[in-house]
Amino acid sequence: MGLISTPLRKLRELWVLAKNERASPRQIGWAVAVGCFMGCSPAIGFHGGLALAAATILRLNRLWCWLGSRSSNIFVLPLLAWAQVEIAHRLRTGAWVEIHRDRMLEEASALLLDWFLGMLPVGLPFSFALGFLAFLWARRRARVTEQRALDVV
Repeated sequence: MGLISTPLRKLRELWVLAKNERASPRQIGWAVAVGCFMGCSPAIGFHGGLALAAATILRLNRLWCWLGSRSSNIFVLPLLAWAQVEIAHRLRTGAWVEIHRDRMLEEASALLLDWFLGMLPVGLPFSFALGFLAFLWARRRARVTEQRALDVV
């Protein structure tokens, strides 16, 4: 075995194990949903770690859960955070939030509270939708793989 081929082989084996860990379509859907929900938290920079911890505790596929947490990326996160703050503030106070540049630091704790609370009304539907899409994709992939196996025989 060569200096490069052995680590590559081990890396390939690790990838197959991670990909197939609790990988039924239902489990993949739940893993993506939980990861997406973790990605809706205000803990920017820790979404992946939170998703891995949640997947381990809930006995879900860690790879798919981590991938679900990536739904909160640089393009989606500003809209997601804004929606979470606005909706939670509206539910909590009955009014839409007014953010003023000169008082932003004074209002930071209330905005952070609204961001956390907004995980429920915004993060749950977003997570369930992405989890359901992942379930449909995984179910289709499983059927295609099964059909290909039958065609070979």
